[in-house]
Amino acid sequence: DADIESHIYLMLANDLIHSIVPSAITVGEDVSGMPTLCRPVDEGGFGFDYRLAMAIPDMFIKLLKEQGDNDWDMGHITHTLTNRRYKEKVVAYCESHDQAIVGDKTLAFWLMDAEMYTGMSLFASPTPSMCVDRGLSLHKCLRLLVLGLGGEGYLNFMGNEF
Repeated sequence: DADIESHIYLMLANDLIHSIVPSAITVGEDVSGMPTLCRPVDEGGFGFDYRLAMAIPDMFIKLLKEQGDNDWDMGHITHTLTNRRYKEKVVAYCESHDQAIVGDKTLAFWLMDAEMYTGMSLFASPTPSMCVDRGLSLHKCLRLLVLGLGGEGYLNFMGNEF
């Protein structure tokens, strides 16, 4: 059942935001697949400008937990990255703070785990760690895929700025 009062509140809030600051951008975080989330209020929509692509980080964590990276299905990854409504703008991201906060690991830790502490020092070993090299390479590839295919916006996870 839909909470009509909440829907009306979001419609009014987005309408007010866009009437006060026409250049403002609002982003809806929705896991239900609400079809009118990014439709204009005058069309009966919620009026958000973008939707967060929340399936993407969940897919990556599931892949990292359940499969080795040699077994990843690129067709499945590509489908998840491009699966969105026609003309609906999406903000894509690789990982979320929610995953790190609830006791799960970040992508970097899933890819490199304990080597994060020992394999990144130039002083500990004269030869680079294969685990760290592979993990960093995969981390960059995942972010590049999301940036290129994920949508019209990209949300960076803190710590991945550089």
